[in-house]
Amino acid sequence: MPTSMKFGKTYARERARIARAASDPHFAHEQHLSALRALLAKAHQGSAFYRDRLDEALGPAFDMSTFTLADLRRLPILDKDQLRAAGEAALVVPRWQLDSVETSGSNRAAPLSFFLDKDRSPREMAFVYDAWSRVGFTERDARASLRGFHLGDGGSGIHEWDPALRELKLAVFPMTAQDVAAYLDEIDRRQIRFLYGYPSAIELLCRRMQQIERRPRLAIKGILPISEPLYDHQRSLIRRVLGDVAFGVFYGLSEKVAFAAEVPGSDGLYEFNPLYGVAELVDENGTPVTEPGREGRVVGTGFLSTGMPFIRYDTGDFGTLVEAPTPGNGERLRIRGLAPRRKPGFLISFDGHRVVALDLTPEDPAFFKGIAEYQFYQDTPGDVVIRYILDQNGSASDVERLSAFLAEKCRGSLAFRQEAVSQIVAGRGGKRAFIDQRLDITQY
Repeated sequence: MPTSMKFGKTYARERARIARAASDPHFAHEQHLSALRALLAKAHQGSAFYRDRLDEALGPAFDMSTFTLADLRRLPILDKDQLRAAGEAALVVPRWQLDSVETSGSNRAAPLSFFLDKDRSPREMAFVYDAWSRVGFTERDARASLRGFHLGDGGSGIHEWDPALRELKLAVFPMTAQDVAAYLDEIDRRQIRFLYGYPSAIELLCRRMQQIERRPRLAIKGILPISEPLYDHQRSLIRRVLGDVAFGVFYGLSEKVAFAAEVPGSDGLYEFNPLYGVAELVDENGTPVTEPGREGRVVGTGFLSTGMPFIRYDTGDFGTLVEAPTPGNGERLRIRGLAPRRKPGFLISFDGHRVVALDLTPEDPAFFKGIAEYQFYQDTPGDVVIRYILDQNGSASDVERLSAFLAEKCRGSLAFRQEAVSQIVAGRGGKRAFIDQRLDITQY
């Protein structure tokens, strides 16, 4: 059944709105402002927690139908601790109408429990499929999926075909060379042209393809990464193995407060969708970042799920301003260097400073010759362990080469040592973390 039929009229209506807003900035601005006013009115009427916050900032007689984007900046920024303290007082509808959700937590922060509208999925998928359409993926295309599925024991349990989703599910563990040969047989048999899943798993799939010197019979058209940051060295490796494939990258949050898609042809440039919510970039004082090239943290006000509103919610993510939202550009914030709060790309130096691991990692896949998998591990400032698995042609000298490159580049702020392992540690759902960081990042 086509995706448009599975998700129904709501999905079709949202896809049409998204398409119109992309070509009509005035329509995007009007829809953006209308959704914001409706959200504020709903929050004020239905939640004692939000009513108190809004009345304190705007005055109890404020008319929400006249609310503007400038007024939004008068409201305080909301953090997780305040939401935890508010509990169900932040709800604007009865609890039974909502789904209970919990974030996994990050940087040793406690998970956040919250609630989402039960009917959010069709609207959510409209934005996801719109982002994927930018690389040619349609509702009729099949995809190979690497998301840590548990597919059963033994035999052909390493892969499974889902005809309803037109999805070939591939187990990310153990993903041996023999497994990948079987995966490629299935990809060829089903004429699949798109790969979907964790970037770490797609990277490993490509490394295994190099190892067995085999590629899909039909050229892969696009990569649809989810859930993890996509690093430059991963893009380089994937393109080296599969050719100049397009990446359908999007940014989203469990709390449904903001959604951004990567601009086609501009790796690392994200554009936030105004129909999904209001995305702001603010400095450490909560002041809007207006100067291109300056970094700020992402604050979101979501329109997708409104039973528990998130109004000026501090996501904990960071980015660098490229273009501020205006009525003329359809209220589309553009940023680079989007750094997610989860699984941060930081190592801690001897003197207690953060080192961005991506700044150390070479983009050229040649630096990783002979290394099938690797991961940085740290539990002591300044001391970093490179956990690695060699491929069939690799040797200890390959790891020494990478280690020497990193040591020289960080100029003594970090010391690297090597540790051969049989398996790279993975988290929930089969994600292979680029950094297994055991230090409390918030203390540095």
